[in-house]
Amino acid sequence: MKIGPNDLVLDVGSGHNPNPRSDVLCDRYIEDDTERGGAIQVDRPLIVADAHNLPFKDKAFDYVIASHIIEHMDDPVRFCQELTRVSKRGFIASPTELAEHMFYWSFHKWYVNKEVSPVKGDKLILHPKVNVPNIFGELFDYLYEYNPWFARFHRSVPDMFWMEYEWDSVINIEIRDCSPLNLEDPRALKRMVVPRESLLTSLKRSVMTLLDEFLPKAGHTLITRLRRQKRSPRFAHARKINLESILACPACGGDVKVLRDAVKCANCNRVYPIEHGFPMMLLDQEMRHRPENGSPATREVAATGGVRT
Repeated sequence: MKIGPNDLVLDVGSGHNPNPRSDVLCDRYIEDDTERGGAIQVDRPLIVADAHNLPFKDKAFDYVIASHIIEHMDDPVRFCQELTRVSKRGFIASPTELAEHMFYWSFHKWYVNKEVSPVKGDKLILHPKVNVPNIFGELFDYLYEYNPWFARFHRSVPDMFWMEYEWDSVINIEIRDCSPLNLEDPRALKRMVVPRESLLTSLKRSVMTLLDEFLPKAGHTLITRLRRQKRSPRFAHARKINLESILACPACGGDVKVLRDAVKCANCNRVYPIEHGFPMMLLDQEMRHRPENGSPATREVAATGGVRT
């Protein structure tokens, strides 16, 4: 990611594993871990908001990170419009369509592919997941968890399992009815399966895998913990953020005043509560609670692009 040392960085959908370089976190659910891998992590300013209506001023940030969130969106086009509105540049990551079929995350709404073009520029291609059968059950989850050599392979060919898209000013996105994935094209296949790691990284990961396989359980736990740790820049978490300088009313876009227990819009006078230290910048405060699948609330949010009317 091309992030400058003085860039102000937003992490949208930060969840349990926020990027170490981000200065401000944004997530809609702070208690519900249904669609993430653990409890939410809060070690810097966090704003509770809906990603379809981000409560930030235009170009408030230099860079925005949206890792493993676009596949959850009711309206990914609206989501991308909000990313480009609040930030100058950014990074989007998601599982590939192939990974979706293998690991089968039932709560994801979209398959995400990237169309690579040196001439026209890269493009995000999304098509909906509708009535997709779970072919492999829990097989690949168990392979990743209990077979260190499969996990080693998984990390060596990221293009098979992760889609990464970095943008500047504009996000090129298209919604299609069917998949653009072509597993018959030798060029696309070669690009997908060639390992993308240096010799030194390959040696380090191979040693870690050997230790992972032959060490006792306690050693395995330690290695897993060390692998997941990320080194943060010295300034990342120490940066002081003036919330009034970046926040905006998600209803009208007006400037806000941060009070002791609420955030108030100076333009439309809407008031957003601050609870447990988190500004709840939601158009509908009930949106902080995830509706049950198939409930009227779920259908209503989906029909309105993530905004209840």
